[in-house]
Formats: sequence, structure tokens, C-alpha cells
Amino acid sequence: MTYVCPTIAEIRAAVASGESSPEQFVIQSFDAAQASQAELHAFQYLPDTAPVNRAEAALAGVAVAVKDIIDTADMPTEFNSPAYAGRRPGQDACVVARLRAAGATILGKSVTTEFAFRHPGPTVNPWNSAYTPGGSSSGSAAAVSAGIVPLALGTQTQGSVIRPAAYCGVVGFKPTYGTIARTGVLPLAWSLDHVGLFARTVADAAYVLRLVAGTDAGDPHASHVPGTVTVEKATGRRIGMLTKQAGGALEPAQQAALDALAERLSHDGAEIVMVDLPAEIFDTPRHALTLMGVEAAITHGELVDRSPELVSAPMRELVAQGRALPATDYAMTKVLQGRMAHRFDRWLRETMALDALLVAPASGEPPRGLDFTGDASFCAPWTFLGVPAVTVPAGFGPMGLPLGAQLVGAANGDVALLDLAEWVEQRTGWKTGVAAISAQ
Repeated sequence: MTYVCPTIAEIRAAVASGESSPEQFVIQSFDAAQASQAELHAFQYLPDTAPVNRAEAALAGVAVAVKDIIDTADMPTEFNSPAYAGRRPGQDACVVARLRAAGATILGKSVTTEFAFRHPGPTVNPWNSAYTPGGSSSGSAAAVSAGIVPLALGTQTQGSVIRPAAYCGVVGFKPTYGTIARTGVLPLAWSLDHVGLFARTVADAAYVLRLVAGTDAGDPHASHVPGTVTVEKATGRRIGMLTKQAGGALEPAQQAALDALAERLSHDGAEIVMVDLPAEIFDTPRHALTLMGVEAAITHGELVDRSPELVSAPMRELVAQGRALPATDYAMTKVLQGRMAHRFDRWLRETMALDALLVAPASGEPPRGLDFTGDASFCAPWTFLGVPAVTVPAGFGPMGLPLGAQLVGAANGDVALLDLAEWVEQRTGWKTGVAAISAQ
């Protein structure tokens, strides 16, 4: 693959100046997507010819890969499941409609794990085809990493935006719970599901967020996060570093990358504070599994009963676990989720007076092979709490694969977090690059 798509900012500048037409960028992305399929397998569906949105709007010329659990009226949405082969939605998901209205072109449907859970698809890591790109938003992360598209949509129920972004060396952004409406997005666990973005730069993600954020009447799930959305940019750079990571032990290279970044941020004026997380945060992955099991059983239980042979073993097991949980356990976890979100908000904003936490997005480099998409424990707490998180590339590990650094902010402080993340991104030493597939 030789084509490397420009960033969204570069596309906008070229279109505005008349240097290039929107069609040129989209066709180049389409050709790159077609050419890469045999190696990368990033797309579940590509049309026969390049689709071009000719609306003269903010995202004209921007080609987008859309995770195949997000409805598109002109393309199949099959959830990586044989049970839904050939499914054609009647209308676009809300976030897709907003992208089209802003001038973006939906290039194709990117590979997801089955129902955005654990059964992986064929996508490989663009940096080395012997390794996973992460999941469940596998194709979205890989398509941006390989330079095919400048923007992709994903979802996160545990770590499915942040982790694959880190593994593939791109920016991944999971906003505050409910910030991007989930109308037309297949739920895995509606109490945890977030729509997120993959991009080459933090500035691109921030620009797109302004265009797609907002509630929708078809997304009825009430938010459990405190406060209201704010639009203020970052006013401080007081960043917390954890004495103990919420997900467990880190590989030495990942710890070294975080330490080196913190030292650089401190040198450039940030206040780095070592902090201990509230003890209850370490239980959030267990609580998240309670919500996921019950809610997945409600969404997918009928299919499992009707056609178990069409559903993977991990999903069948999740449905069985959810059905076995007492209703009181689920109800108590829902109450606990809201209370913990409020307590964490007070701890971050008031007790510790932090602008963000700097944490690991994963234990280190991606696992070898495609059967396991990685441990979500380093992302699950922030998803359970519904707070915004963004990961930026921060270097490479001993296998030559990307490492990331995750920033976690206060609920509804998405703009401020992205503003801080852009400042951090400029100090990672990472040069915006594109992976070239190699086998090892």
C-alpha cells in the first residue's frame, strides 16, 4: 500500500483552496481500501464503485469507515454474524446521518468482532500481520492506521475504541457516555455502550466531535454521569499518574513509555501528581460484566434460543451468564454505577483537583495471533463510569509495535480533555505515520 490519506485538516485545506476536489480524496481512499483487502481485511463491505458525497460541507472529501454494528441505509450491516447475513437497514444510524450531512462519504463497513463481543474477525494489525489489531472495532482502527481513511467510527462497551487505537498507533476517542447518540447502533450493553472515533490526530477527532455530538430521541437510555456538557477548553495541566494501574501490571516497555511521557510533560510545564485510585474503581470490570451479561441476554437471547449454531460460543456463554444473574444483582449494579460515577467525578475534580489522569490503554503491545483481541481491563473502569477517554500513540515496544498513552477526564469535559490531549500529543515524540503491513 503506497497511498497515505491526509488528515482531515489537510483535506479541508486542500478542498477549500481548490488544490484538490473532494472526489479525488474519496476515490484514492476507495482504491487503497480495495488494494489492501487481501492483506489487511479491514472491511466487511465495500461497494463496487467509490461512493462520493457531493455535499459542499465541513467534511467534504473525508472518507469514513463505519463499524459494522452501526446502521447504514445504503450498505449492509451484518454485525459479523451469519444470522444477519445480507441485512439491509432501513435508515442510517444517527451518527452516520450527521456525518453525511456534514459532507463526509461513508466508504464502507469495517470489520467488527461478532456483535462487538469477543469472537474476532479476520483483520490483522497493520504494523505486523501476525498480531491482533485489537477489538471489537478491529477494522476501524486498522483502516486509519494503514492510511486508508482519516476517520472511522467505532464503539466501546469495555475497551473497544481505546485498546485497538493504542495497538494500531492511532488516536482513539471515547466521549462521555451518551455524547454521541447510539440510535441505529446495535447494543451489546446499553448501560455501557459508547460511540467513539478513530483519527490520525487529536485535532481531527475534536473537529468531528463538534459535528456529530448530540442527543437523539431514538436513543432513550438516560445518562448516569453527573453534570452537563461543557465546551470550555483546558485551563490547567495538573495530571494524575497512578501508583497502581486499574487493569493490573504493565509490560516494562509500556511503563517506560508512560514514565518518559510524564517526565516530558513535567519539563514542559505540567504538574504531575502521583495518586491512588479510590479502591472501588478496581471492582468496576466485575460490575461491568454484570451489566453486560444481563443486557446482552436481553438483546441476543432470542437469537441464541432460536439458532444457537449461528452464534459464537463466547456470546452464548455471555447470554447464559446474564440469565443466571439474580435481578437484584443487576438492579444493585445499576444503582452502584450512578453513585460511583458521581463519587469519581468529585474525587477527580475536587478532592484531587486534576485535569486528567494519564494511564495505560493496555498492558503493552498487542498479543500475537488473531484469536484474542487483548485485555480490556485498562479501559473498562472509565467506560463503566462513563467518563471521556482518549489515547494517543506514545512509542513502540520491543516487537516494534505501537504503544499508547490514555488520558481520562471528568464527565462532560470532553472539549477540555481533547484540548489537553492535543498538547500532550505534541510532546510524545511520535511522528504521524502509517503502518506498512509486514509478517513476522
